[in-house]
Amino acid sequence: MRKVTELRELQLIETNIFKEFLMFCKKHSLKVNVLGGTLIGAVRHKGFIPWDDDIDVSMSRPDYEKLVRLQKKGEAISEHCYLMAAETDDSFNGYIPQVVYRESRMLSGQYREKEELKIGISIFVYDGTPRSSLIRKIYFKKMFLLRSMHALCRADFEHVNTGMAKKIGPIIQPFFKSKNTKKYRNKVLKAAKKYPYMDSKFVAPNADTAAYKEVVKKSVYEQSKELEFEGFQCFAASNYIEHLKKYYGDYMQLPPEEVRVAKHSFDAWIEKSYQAHI
Repeated sequence: MRKVTELRELQLIETNIFKEFLMFCKKHSLKVNVLGGTLIGAVRHKGFIPWDDDIDVSMSRPDYEKLVRLQKKGEAISEHCYLMAAETDDSFNGYIPQVVYRESRMLSGQYREKEELKIGISIFVYDGTPRSSLIRKIYFKKMFLLRSMHALCRADFEHVNTGMAKKIGPIIQPFFKSKNTKKYRNKVLKAAKKYPYMDSKFVAPNADTAAYKEVVKKSVYEQSKELEFEGFQCFAASNYIEHLKKYYGDYMQLPPEEVRVAKHSFDAWIEKSYQAHI
């Protein structure tokens, strides 16, 4: 394998993974929406935010579970791409599933113990949420605690993104053992599915850090609008403008130059013969 040294090459590899995933989902009538920085990139840049290093998408719980069933039956996403998730591989320590490139390798600095992953894109699964805003608030506080306990088992707090975690994490982490990472991963996944998607009026990616900002009526989330990303068609939930304003404020305004940097810490490798292209 050869090391990926340029951010743009990493973006192109992820873009091709995304394209192959979209083709697979179209074939099987699965809906995929861009999310987070990928959504901003599609709206503001018609592609990647120039300094971004990952692709985030979302799926409803029913569509995601169909994706899992297809993989377990041997239906590959493509010749080179597959789903890496707790539901398909118990060795996967995370609770955010990924579509990854098989002949790749990624070594992250975010974890206290060495974890060899692969280059891929992240899937945030939308589940049902409580209808009552008060119960929803309590529920998301519980989700925050579970995610925090998972992070305390898994994370290297010298490489996390938030200042508060860097200050508090090292103080509390000695009380949490890395061997319990999967225990809390499973607790997060179980809690995320507490409110069945099909029975809920409101949905959100419950395992996401700021899920409380992403709550939306299911009927709105299930309607999509077309956007352009790196020269091809993708989709976003029909409320994507309102969502971006709520989540990011003035999302069309570029941030200060000093914060225009990639947010993750990792090294990546790809098979020697791979040529990144769109």
